[in-house]
Amino acid sequence: MRTLLILLACYCSFTRAFNRVAEAKVQELLEAYQTRAQVLYNINTHKAWAYSTNITDFNSREAAEADLAVTRYKAEVYEEAQKYRGAQLSPETERLLRMAFPAQLEEEDAKALTQITSNMSAIYGRGTVCLGPAEDQRCENLEPGLTRVMGASRNYTELTYVWENWRTRVSRKIRPFYLQYISLVNKNARLNNYTDKGEEMRKKYETDTFEQDMLALYEELDPLYRLVHAYVRKKLRQVYGDQVIPLRGPLPACVLGDMWGRFWTNLYPELVPYPDQPDIDVTDTMKERGYNVTYMFKLGEEFFTSMGLKPLPATFWNLSMLERPEGRSVQCHATAWDFYDSKDFRIRMCTEVNFENLETIHHELGHVQYFMQYAHLPLTYRDGANDGFHEAIGELMSMSMSTPKHLAEIGLLEEVPESKELSINFLMRTALKSITTLPFHLVNDLWRWRLFRGEYETDEANAEFWKLKEQYLGVVAPVPRTKDDLDPVSIFHIATGYDMIRYFTRTVLQFQFFESLCRAANHEGPLHTCDFYGSKEAGDLLAKMLSLGASRPWQDVLEVMTGERRMTSRPLLDYFRPLKEWLEEDNARSGDGVGWGDSWRQTPGVSAASLAATPFRQSLWAVLLLPLLWRP
Repeated sequence: MRTLLILLACYCSFTRAFNRVAEAKVQELLEAYQTRAQVLYNINTHKAWAYSTNITDFNSREAAEADLAVTRYKAEVYEEAQKYRGAQLSPETERLLRMAFPAQLEEEDAKALTQITSNMSAIYGRGTVCLGPAEDQRCENLEPGLTRVMGASRNYTELTYVWENWRTRVSRKIRPFYLQYISLVNKNARLNNYTDKGEEMRKKYETDTFEQDMLALYEELDPLYRLVHAYVRKKLRQVYGDQVIPLRGPLPACVLGDMWGRFWTNLYPELVPYPDQPDIDVTDTMKERGYNVTYMFKLGEEFFTSMGLKPLPATFWNLSMLERPEGRSVQCHATAWDFYDSKDFRIRMCTEVNFENLETIHHELGHVQYFMQYAHLPLTYRDGANDGFHEAIGELMSMSMSTPKHLAEIGLLEEVPESKELSINFLMRTALKSITTLPFHLVNDLWRWRLFRGEYETDEANAEFWKLKEQYLGVVAPVPRTKDDLDPVSIFHIATGYDMIRYFTRTVLQFQFFESLCRAANHEGPLHTCDFYGSKEAGDLLAKMLSLGASRPWQDVLEVMTGERRMTSRPLLDYFRPLKEWLEEDNARSGDGVGWGDSWRQTPGVSAASLAATPFRQSLWAVLLLPLLWRP
């Protein structure tokens, strides 16, 4: 027994010594990694920037080589880190190790994945659709040409043509590469002890029940989406007729204001509840006052500095691509870039002078502000607390600047007394870029997660995507699809490997953040009337959260900002409560009901008495028929 105790004591002593040595070695490894990886990330980002702002074969090769250099280095450090996997490290060191050194593919597979990703990006960036008669055709890129058509045209034939041809010319060509991509990213995920790439994407949120949590959260939001959907369907039926927009059916994807039906904001002129109110899309005023792209970005910067937040560095103005250049192919999808040297931050955007782009500028500058606030952290922690945080910061800034109160403050809207009508107009427009995106973003990643899990046969993957679209969004393809199509990769994020659930979580989080900033700014009144522009108190709270980056689990960071540790739909539903009540009353008057197909039903939550109170139902026949028509 005494011998056993001695051996046990020796073992414990050895284990403690090993753990101490391992802790010191891993910290040393992490410090070396931060220094070297920061240099490689900077080079890699420069090469990626050069490629995305000048799509050539040379730049593609350069970007692929720089990306491979990062992969090689991370694989090298991963092998070194493996020596200490069995050690009992401090929680902080363990978290950094897990975040910094995921397992890497073998070099041959890594090269293949880099090339596949580059091919998909090139197909997407060079994609065009040719418009006009054969003798005078012009071939348009996605930005700004095709985007302008999908946003402004109300010609169903033209919209269908552009919608279909973008997918024929882009996503069909991407499809074979994407199928190879699935195999390789799943292989890489399994190297890191995930069952597939989908599990790896979800585990970034450090929540074991993330998929179920998101579905449960959407259940709370679905009734509001269906009310907006029903209103949009009613209004679009007046534009396109019953043959295109059925009374109780789903909506064709090509009529929703952009190439994918992601944001419905461009439909606002047809949907505005009270057309006699001042126009809150102030594009015409911007043009009348001679706005240019530089001034739009300066206006965005001033929004942040008014709150005591950081100004943009000189490099931003000297090195960003803020307008589409002549004579070369570029990626125009608006993105903010961190060059990992704590001083170079840029935006790539093909900006046009309009209100939608002004909102996008505020969104992208939100990302840049986040970069600047956490630039002091170790490289591994220079990110949002989760992906939704980064997106939420940008979106809540663009939402706050678009309020009638703020537009009046900066002189883009005549000073008008607040009214229910103007508020409903504003809330409707805001809903078209937030509420309508919720099921869109959820479905894109539900589909990917199921595809990565192997739940879909390859030839059925596209059909399964459209089943989900109809189930959750009430949206269908405007033309027949085939097994040769893979429509999800027609959007930048899926074609280039970004998750989209970040945009679902961002919409929920942005209203939680918004509520907290409004509270800090001592706002009084309905939540949707808040404008925290100029509030140093709100700026201090925001900076406190942003400066944490990913250094703590997102639940901790959320608590710093809001006092809560979970995502909740409450602030969002509170924000849109006036619109929800108005939509219920409007739907009751029209009798159109909500939902589509078998899910259609009359407006929930509206009493028979309120229906009977409408002018039409005051007639004797309506009162007699009401019990037959009412379906609880």
